[in-house]
Amino acid sequence: MQASVIGIESDRNFHPDLFRFHPMPRLSKQLTIMLTFSFHALVVGSLFSRIAEIQQGLGLGEAVFGIVLTGIPAGVFVGSPLVGHFIERYGPRRTLLTTIPAFAAGTLLVALAAGPEMLFGALFVQGFLLTTCNIAMNVEADRIEAATGRRLLNRCHGSWGLGFLLVSLSGAGAIAAGISPLLHFIILFVVLAVANLLVVVPMIESPPRHHAGGGRPRRFALPSTATFLIAAYALSGIWLEGVTRNWSIIYLRDVFSAVDWEAALALPAIVSMQTLGRFAADSWMDRFGVVPVSRVLTVVSLAGLGVIAFSESTELALTGFALIGLGISTVHPQAISAAARWGDRPASQNVAAFSTVQTLIIFMSPPIFGLVAAQSGLRVSFMLILPLPLLALYFVRFLTHGDNAAKTVPASGS
Repeated sequence: MQASVIGIESDRNFHPDLFRFHPMPRLSKQLTIMLTFSFHALVVGSLFSRIAEIQQGLGLGEAVFGIVLTGIPAGVFVGSPLVGHFIERYGPRRTLLTTIPAFAAGTLLVALAAGPEMLFGALFVQGFLLTTCNIAMNVEADRIEAATGRRLLNRCHGSWGLGFLLVSLSGAGAIAAGISPLLHFIILFVVLAVANLLVVVPMIESPPRHHAGGGRPRRFALPSTATFLIAAYALSGIWLEGVTRNWSIIYLRDVFSAVDWEAALALPAIVSMQTLGRFAADSWMDRFGVVPVSRVLTVVSLAGLGVIAFSESTELALTGFALIGLGISTVHPQAISAAARWGDRPASQNVAAFSTVQTLIIFMSPPIFGLVAAQSGLRVSFMLILPLPLLALYFVRFLTHGDNAAKTVPASGS
């Protein structure tokens, strides 16, 4: 019988393909997968907390550095269609066991890059590894949901947000202490390599979801109709997340002439409310249902966007950004969950296909917003986003399509 989220499992048998014993008791499946989300966040947060120093060290101007940064979404875009087949063949556990340390080690390539071309290549590798880890841990979290009948993905993404917040603070501390990016990344790699062995080695995979796709899984997970229906719902949240994280501080500074410390509050307002929403959402959805909760949260994001677009003070705008953080908190995890449950092919392939489309949206939203802002102003740019939550309200019904699909079809390809 499985223990609670914070407990351990009593069965101490171990995977013979790696070791014959393990000195630590095996963590519960829920806690194990939540920790892997935190590991992923530690790498992402560490990288972005030091990337400005790497830019400065290489003497890269804003235009060149902007192009270099496209290496990450390029790696994600190339990797997403490919990794579904890999995960179906080797399983989430083996995938995480190899790619989490590799993802941490990839930060060393970033720190050692001697020019823009090498930095682009290192970031491309990081993008590829980022999406591989991301899809594997989301697939395993969804499998645990299916096996236990209890929601977990929102809390997993809450663990990611919490890890990102903590490592952002530790990154600032490392900078203040004079620790170089290379030494920071070496410490990160050693810590995560050990932690990954302790957490992922004893992990027991949950059985894959049943799906209607017969035969072996395809090597390329291309977007399907299901992908675009889910993406139509998620477009608003993904777009708002990208825009607010990149432009919220600039908005407060330029529109309201906020001082630096006050403008800087926008990002923690968004991320903290998003993290809180994710930890609370599983219980909300268990009680009221996925679609009703998602509709209410979409309305919250719409209200926040309206407050930002029409506010006349910094304080009101900060409230708007906090509302957006709460409103978009479940968009990504519920879109991933909907893709995994769709049932027309292996869950990993639907999740990978959605990740491809999501990457395109993430890649496009900040520059398009910036172009509009340059022509019409920041306030007008936020006003023009107001129709997107209305689109989400229409397509939210597709989040539970998989709940109505046949669940008795034998799984294949796994």
